[in-house]
Amino acid sequence: MKKYMKYLIVLSVLFFASCDKGYKLRFANYYTEAMDSVVVGNNKIVFQNVQPLETTGFYNINKGTYGVTFITKSKKKFYSSIAVPKTGTGNKTLEIDATVQIQVLEE
Repeated sequence: MKKYMKYLIVLSVLFFASCDKGYKLRFANYYTEAMDSVVVGNNKIVFQNVQPLETTGFYNINKGTYGVTFITKSKKKFYSSIAVPKTGTGNKTLEIDATVQIQVLEE
């Protein structure tokens, strides 16, 4: 019976760990020039050489609040932040447009 109890505990932990996959983040560049880099957190995620009208792939991001630095090819810098909740799952898109409005969209 103890043997089955160990397996039950391990399976329960794996089940609950797989239920909360967290969030994924991508970047969409609608600014007028290419982004040399977009740095999320302290180099937690770095998107490099993102051309106008281009969207990157998704990257996993942990819960927390992160500062975001946008650096264009001409070395202009813009700053923002993103908050990722403790619970829940989904995909988020970090977006900058031609008027330098920065948004976080959730799917």
